[in-house]
Amino acid sequence: MKDRVFKKTRLMFVSPWLLAAAIGLLTLIIVIFAANNIKRERGMLSEGLYRKGEAIIRFVEAGMRASMMTGMMGGMMGLNVPDVDGVAQTQRLIEQASESPDIHYIAVIDVSGKVLVHSDPEKIGTNISREINILDKADTGGTFHIVKHPGLIHKVFEVLGPFRPFKGRGGINRWREKFRQQYPTQGPAPPDSWHQSSLGSEEHPQFILVGLDMTELENTIKRYRVQMIFMSLTLLLVGLGGWISLMAAQGYSVSQETLKRMRAFTGLLISKLPVGIIATDHENKIRTFNSTAAAMTGISLETVQNGEPEAVLPMEVSRFFSPHDNKDEMTDRAVSLVGADNVRYSLHLSSLPVFNQDSNFMGRVLLMYDLSELKRLEKEIQRHDRLVALGKMAAGVAHEVRNPLSSIKGFATLLGSKFKDGSQEHEAADLLVHEAERLNRSITELLNYARPTTLKKEQINLGDLVSSSLKLISSDAQALGVKTSLETDPNIPDITADRDRINQVLLNLYLNGLQAMEDSSREKELKVSVHFDDTEGRIRINVQDNGKGIPQESIDKVLDPYFTTKPEGTGLGLALAYKIIDEHDGTIRFKSTEGQGTTVIVTLPV
Repeated sequence: MKDRVFKKTRLMFVSPWLLAAAIGLLTLIIVIFAANNIKRERGMLSEGLYRKGEAIIRFVEAGMRASMMTGMMGGMMGLNVPDVDGVAQTQRLIEQASESPDIHYIAVIDVSGKVLVHSDPEKIGTNISREINILDKADTGGTFHIVKHPGLIHKVFEVLGPFRPFKGRGGINRWREKFRQQYPTQGPAPPDSWHQSSLGSEEHPQFILVGLDMTELENTIKRYRVQMIFMSLTLLLVGLGGWISLMAAQGYSVSQETLKRMRAFTGLLISKLPVGIIATDHENKIRTFNSTAAAMTGISLETVQNGEPEAVLPMEVSRFFSPHDNKDEMTDRAVSLVGADNVRYSLHLSSLPVFNQDSNFMGRVLLMYDLSELKRLEKEIQRHDRLVALGKMAAGVAHEVRNPLSSIKGFATLLGSKFKDGSQEHEAADLLVHEAERLNRSITELLNYARPTTLKKEQINLGDLVSSSLKLISSDAQALGVKTSLETDPNIPDITADRDRINQVLLNLYLNGLQAMEDSSREKELKVSVHFDDTEGRIRINVQDNGKGIPQESIDKVLDPYFTTKPEGTGLGLALAYKIIDEHDGTIRFKSTEGQGTTVIVTLPV
């Protein structure tokens, strides 16, 4: 159970460092994810600007090529077409193309960085200056570079590509020859001055620079960055919220499990307590009724559950739950109840109201303490004190009476010898002698009871001793028609006791049981059992008859000296048996139902 609870609760008790590491790892993952997304978006936007720059380059090349071809066609057809200047034509194309607001400049440069054509005519002939020489990194397919110009707020996305309006083998000469072949009869050939320019010459490699405005790209990147930061924070908060929710759910689950275990433990504890507990709610309905209370009242839990105390409980108990007695005070009373199996309980009842934190009445709790054993011990002590006092008095009285009694017996014997046998005087003297002897025997028994008994203890087996003692009364039992039976545990340990004294006690109990069944019309049976109680370390002897039983009002007096219900009894037999068992540190108890029989329980320590 403990291991299972630990497995369920370990998430709730993680180290703060582990929690911080988990949050840090989550943050790192989100930051990397956001950075990668921003980088990918920036790459996509840069790719778009690059494609736009390439399109502008292709446009300039196509425009220059178209202008050249128009001049060539006009000359070959004999039209009055002015001579074409490649540089001027390219300048006009670049100036027209750079009128778009998202194009900062367009320039054609050579391998040394000299500006051949520029959208700003003032920069023709100058050299470009860069911290990184992009010409070294340029390939035949073109590249791009982001630069910062001192006169511009935003950076410039600069696309660099080879400037080759006439691609392929032969270049402009190939185009010229092609058109001559196509129009052989169209007048004289145009002059060669239009292609004498170095622009587009394959002998001198040239590059074209297109500077594009990055304002939209940077604004887009900023917006995307803000979105990614917001999304990252949202994911982080969601992750933290999930973690906290997990911890809260785990905590709730653990608390519910703990509450269930506490309720189960409390229910088990209340049900097994040796104190009777009855509790009602604010509606005066019974909610708690443990097994001890059921035994004390003789009522089952199913009968009283959710019922009103006045309707289901005995009057001695229900009056503690009066709805008009809800004061903040405890009520105590001592009552006597007949519970389950007709066992009479001497109880002390304590009742107190229950209030919540707002001082509202929530119900009442009744505690039922069993004082039966305490009462029995009190009676045992009282009886013991009485017997001690009686013994001391009997010893003194016996010594004082015995001497005069001997004199009376002697004079009675002498007096009887003076008369003839059979005479009235002789019979009176004999009666006086017999009564003196009977009185002397009673005094002897009283002295034996009062005098401390000298025990001759030895190791004995109670099972064998009980079996032997039963054989001594077998003839008497046969004469009365009583069936005897013996039940003995096979492994009864030996005890240290006085064999003769214990045998004397057993014979006394057997004879009392036989005498109680003399007038019974039912099948007569004397049951004897010997058992070892290893929890208490005691041997228990039960002597049970089915005779007339002992009245309830007399059961507490049977061990008192001179108490007897027999016409010829002295009342010292059970008192002497109690004295012998008490000197062996044992106990002797009686359970009896009038008209059904009596059970005597003797316990002796091992």
